[in-house]
Amino acid sequence: MRYEQWFARRLDRRTLLRLAGGVALAVPAASLLAGCGAGTDGGGGSAVTSTPDQSTGAEPRRGGTLRVALTGEPPNLDLHQTTDSIVLLVTGHMYETLFTWDERYEPVPLLAESHEVSDGGRRILVRLRQGVPFHNGEEMRAEDVIASIERWGRVVGLGQGLMAVTESLTAVNPYAVEFRLREPFGTFPTALSRALQGCAIYPKSVLDRSDDTRLAEFVGTGPYRFVEWLPDRHILLERFDGYANPPGETSGYAGHKGQYLDQLEFIPVPNEASRVAGLRSGNYHYLETISTDHYPTLKDDPAVAVDLLPPDAWLNIVLNLRSPITGDLQIRRAIQLALDHEPIMQAAFGEDFYELTPTLLPGAAAWYSDAGADRFNPRQPDEARRLLESSGYDGSPLRILTTQEIQQEYNAAVVFKQQLEQVGFTVDLQVYDGATLSDLRDDETAWEAYLATASFRPDPVLRNLTCSATGWWCTPEKDELLAQLQTESDFEKRVEIWAQVQERFYEEVPRLKIGDARRILVRSPKLHGVGPTELQPDFSNAWLEK
Repeated sequence: MRYEQWFARRLDRRTLLRLAGGVALAVPAASLLAGCGAGTDGGGGSAVTSTPDQSTGAEPRRGGTLRVALTGEPPNLDLHQTTDSIVLLVTGHMYETLFTWDERYEPVPLLAESHEVSDGGRRILVRLRQGVPFHNGEEMRAEDVIASIERWGRVVGLGQGLMAVTESLTAVNPYAVEFRLREPFGTFPTALSRALQGCAIYPKSVLDRSDDTRLAEFVGTGPYRFVEWLPDRHILLERFDGYANPPGETSGYAGHKGQYLDQLEFIPVPNEASRVAGLRSGNYHYLETISTDHYPTLKDDPAVAVDLLPPDAWLNIVLNLRSPITGDLQIRRAIQLALDHEPIMQAAFGEDFYELTPTLLPGAAAWYSDAGADRFNPRQPDEARRLLESSGYDGSPLRILTTQEIQQEYNAAVVFKQQLEQVGFTVDLQVYDGATLSDLRDDETAWEAYLATASFRPDPVLRNLTCSATGWWCTPEKDELLAQLQTESDFEKRVEIWAQVQERFYEEVPRLKIGDARRILVRSPKLHGVGPTELQPDFSNAWLEK
């Protein structure tokens, strides 16, 4: 489907609000999961009133171990370190952030109790919830929040942006921290909300024994605590009975957590057929991901529950701008011109499971932009050959990294390789396990391109296009636009800034957006209450039938 059709059939949230006279008509994120009603009460080791599951009318049941089949091993369990979605999938249950997202993807307090902005946006006071324990028994205090934000601000591009405008970050008292800013930072709660590479709050005592590349211990405030990580076997979490439940009813990732499950077990199963067979046999209750090839046979299988969601992620080819080959803009444009996106998406996802749109925030309709659309999927192989010949390219191999653990990305890589070879590139396709791939892509000398899926982001500041992101797209003009996007609070102005960033994305070709992918959620029919999945599934209110 072309992007004109995609845009014509969608209304953004603000339009829906206007049409409703101010009454929100947006569908809650959790309700996108057919048959997965979100639980709203229970857990925490105390007697509570539970709400029947919307799809079955049954009361949520306490107990049991949820077994989730992963595509492989995560590279680490430090949320600050990586944008790998598998890390948030696991650690989103262990760690928490100051803010999170409600069902309409508005940022709301989580570990914060509230925040106040004054002095023209240059002073932000964050009041913390009191009596929130870490898994090691320590109480979360201002010193822990400051240490976590400072570390995150050294490691993550968005954090670096916040700290660049921060004159001071101090503890007003044990339960309040104050930011003094040189200029307003209009996206403050957004920046400190749940996200890939989000600002998890760790104990200062743990950070004192850690560095910026390694956590000494996996300790958070979340509803489940770390038990053990046995490589090639599992990562095991168990219910944290001391969990301080946030106030309010469940709404998206916010509000009360039922904690019905005793344990969450994340099991690496690199072979996709084994993941599917394990789900059918009852060995697993949820699959991290599967290719669309399985949809026709699974959708009518009574042993499996399948949900097909609208596109909210995109297939992404990251180019290494520090490589002598792909550091050349002319060569990157030759790559851009060489590609026909339809066969790549067909190989990856199959007919009816993708759309072709230029927007870099699929699923967030309020941020739709067709900026740069004239360079999206140009399909000009003859011009690509001409550019490549005039560039002085000497035939050195383009090293493309991929993994067969995510079959869609591997299939796309094979077609990507073929299309590049057809215009004169020499290509070296290198296949690794997921954890090794994650390590290699941080080595600027090891590759020219890798494939990944860019997952849903509710706000463009969470789409990591900073200079520190792998690929190292560093231009003063783009970096200034990103800084404006972070500091500006006016929505319409931010939309204009984001369109300029997207225009530069297509002009400077730091990455290649191929197309938007529909997600398939596959689970056991015995699993209920799975929360929203856009920013990785939340099992805090999930429960299992006997």
